[in-house]
Amino acid sequence: MTELTQPQPKPQFRRLRALLQNPITVKELRSRMRGRRAFVVLSVYLALMSGFIALIYLAYAQSSGGPYGPDPRQAGKVVFTAVLGVQSFLVIFVGPAFTAGAISGEKERQTYDLLRTTLLTADSFVAGKLFSALSYVFLLILAAVPLQSIAFLLGGVALIELVLSQTLLLVAAVTFALFGLFASSRMKTTLAASVLTYAMSLFMTIGIPLLVGLFSAILGPLLFASSLSGIGEMLLAYGGLLLAATNLPATLIVSDIFLLQEGALFFYKETFSGYSAYIFSPWPLFLTFYILLALLLYWLIVRRIRKIADK
Repeated sequence: MTELTQPQPKPQFRRLRALLQNPITVKELRSRMRGRRAFVVLSVYLALMSGFIALIYLAYAQSSGGPYGPDPRQAGKVVFTAVLGVQSFLVIFVGPAFTAGAISGEKERQTYDLLRTTLLTADSFVAGKLFSALSYVFLLILAAVPLQSIAFLLGGVALIELVLSQTLLLVAAVTFALFGLFASSRMKTTLAASVLTYAMSLFMTIGIPLLVGLFSAILGPLLFASSLSGIGEMLLAYGGLLLAATNLPATLIVSDIFLLQEGALFFYKETFSGYSAYIFSPWPLFLTFYILLALLLYWLIVRRIRKIADK
C-alpha cells in the first residue's frame, strides 16, 4: 500500500531516470570515469587551456603597450575568442571521436550481438551510447567556462555572448557526436567509421565555406559586372546568412558581429537601394537546423540498429 500511495514522478523525470539507469550508460560511464585517465585528461586540458590564455594575454598586453598597438580594453574579447576557438575545435573534432567507435567497437569485440539479445531496445541502446559520450564532452566544455569568465574581469565581453556561445556549442556537440554514432552504425570497423565521421565534420566546417568561396569566385564577376538591384542585394545577403547558419564558426562570428556592431540579438533593419529589409542573426537558424539534423541522424541510427536486429 505504501508503494501505491507514493507520488509518481512526472513523465520527463521518468525519462531522465530511465536514461541515467540505462545499462549502456552506466557501463560506459563507469569504464570511462574509472581510474585516473579521465581526470588526468581533464586536468591536462585545463592546464593547457590556462597556459594558452596566459600566453595570449601576455602577448596582447605587450603589443598594446605601443602607440600603434591594439586597444587594451579589448583584452577580454581576445581571451574570450581564444577559449571559444578551442571549445569549437573540441566540439568538431574531439567530440565525434568518442562516438565513432561506439557501435563498430562492439562489433570488433564481438559483443554487439550479445547486447542485442538483451531486452534493451534499439532506442535505449542508441540513447545510452550517445549520453555516455556526450557527458564527458559536456564536462570538457563546461569546465572551460570559469576560464572564459576571466574575460569579464578584463572587459569587452557581455553575459549574453557567453550564454549564446555556450548554447550553440552544446547543440553542435550533440549533432557532431551523432555524426560519429551514425558512421559507427554504418561501418564495420572503427577506422572506417572515424574516416567517415571526420569527413562529415570537415564538410560541415570547411567544405561548405570552400564551395561557397569557389562559386563566389566563379559567379562573382558575373553578378557584380552589372549593378545589382536592391532586391538582388537583399537576396544575396539572405543567402549568405543562410549559408553561415550551417557552419558553427561562421555562426559564432556573424552572430557576435550583429550583437556588437548592430546591437541586434535577433534581427535589425537594413536598407538596400531603397528597399528596407530585416536582416536576421544566423544563430536561431543554426539551432533549428542542427536540432532537426540531430533528430534525423538519431532516427536513422535507431532504424539501422533495428534493421540489423531483424536480420
